[in-house]
Amino acid sequence: MNKKNYTLNEQGSLHFGARNLLHKDRYKPESVWHQEWLLVTIVVACLVMDIASFYQLFSAFLYEEVFLRYCCIIAMLIAFTIAPVYLSYSLKKKKVGYNVENIAIIVPLASFIIGVVINFMLRIVTKDLAFPDLSMSAASAIGSGDALQSGSSSNATFYAVFFGVLPVITALGCFAAAYTLSDPLKKERQKLEKEQIDISENIAQTDAILAEYAADENHLGRLLNEDEASFNAALGMVQKQRDEYFDYVRQRINERLAEPAPISYAVDYNTKNNEEVS
Repeated sequence: MNKKNYTLNEQGSLHFGARNLLHKDRYKPESVWHQEWLLVTIVVACLVMDIASFYQLFSAFLYEEVFLRYCCIIAMLIAFTIAPVYLSYSLKKKKVGYNVENIAIIVPLASFIIGVVINFMLRIVTKDLAFPDLSMSAASAIGSGDALQSGSSSNATFYAVFFGVLPVITALGCFAAAYTLSDPLKKERQKLEKEQIDISENIAQTDAILAEYAADENHLGRLLNEDEASFNAALGMVQKQRDEYFDYVRQRINERLAEPAPISYAVDYNTKNNEEVS
C-alpha cells in the first residue's frame, strides 16, 4: 500500500488522495527553468550584490551616522530589488488578464527611476570618498605628477560609473527573472483546483455518512446505547475512585485517633449523609 495516496484532512478523516497526487504531477515544473527556487536564487544573488554595493557607497560619507546609513541602504534595496520584482509581477498579472491598478505599476517604476538618479549622483559626487586610493587627491599626496593624477581621477570615475550601473543590472535581472518565472494565473488555477478537490472529498464523505445513516434503521438507538454504556462505565470509575478515597481517609483517621469510632458514608448522586454506627 502506498501511504502517499492517503491524506489526513482537517476533520481528522483519512482520504484516498490519488487526486491530490495527480494534481501535483499536473502542475509540476516542466524544467529547471520553471523552478521557483531558481527565481529565489537569482533575487537573493542580486540582493547580496546590491547590499555590498550600497554599503560601500554609504559607508564612505555616513560612517559616523550608523542609523542613517542603514536607512539609506534599505531604501536603495527597495528601489533596486523589491520594486522591480513587484513591478514585474504586476505587469505579468495585467498581461494574463487580471485587473491591475495603475498605481501598482507607477509607484515601483517611479521608485526605480528615482533610485537610479540618486545612485548615479551619489556615485559621481562621492567618488573621491568612496575610492580614495584612486582619487586625484591621493595621487597628489604621492607626488607622481600630473599624468598620474589624471589617471587616478579617471580610474575613480570609472569605478563610480561601474558601481552606479551595477545596481541597474541587478534590478533588470530581478525584473526579467520574476517576469519570466512567475505565473499568477497558473497559481490561481492550481489553488482553485486544489480547493475543488477538497470540497469534492468532503461531499463524498458526507454522502457516505448519510448513506450509512439511511442503511441503519436503528442508528439513533445504537448511538444512545453506546452513549449510555460509556456513561455507566465512567460513572463506575468515579464511584470506584470515591470508595478508594473513603478507605484512605478512614485509615488515616484510625491512625490519628486513640479510640476511633467506626464511621460509614452513604453517598448517592444528589445527597451525602454521614451516619455514625455505634
